[in-house]
Amino acid sequence: MRNEIVVEYNEEGYVHAQLHGKNNYDISLELWRRIMAMCKKHNCFKILGENYTTEELSTMDAFNHLKILEEVGITLQYRIAWVNQVKETARGVEFVETVVVKNRGLANGGIFPTVEEAKRWLLGDEKK
Repeated sequence: MRNEIVVEYNEEGYVHAQLHGKNNYDISLELWRRIMAMCKKHNCFKILGENYTTEELSTMDAFNHLKILEEVGITLQYRIAWVNQVKETARGVEFVETVVVKNRGLANGGIFPTVEEAKRWLLGDEKK
């Protein structure tokens, strides 16, 4: 599988990010830097992410998303909907959600089972 970060602006009004291949702290930091650059370019506060990783994010790298999101400037103003497309490597991203969203309340969003459900929440007004 390829190692790739794809970040694009979708005309429906959100930034769409995809992570393929490996996943670790440095890759996650680069992913979030690209996401925020695209958000700033389009004055957009809605993010849809898809995880296609072939290796699970370590517990420490997942926990350190607190630092990553703070460094890039994620606030509660942003709505973040994430979809794990490879269930075998989903546990690390689920831990990010637990730490950042559920425990610390530092981000507005969560993990969704499908892109369709993620988009419905992201583009709607209902709370996660």
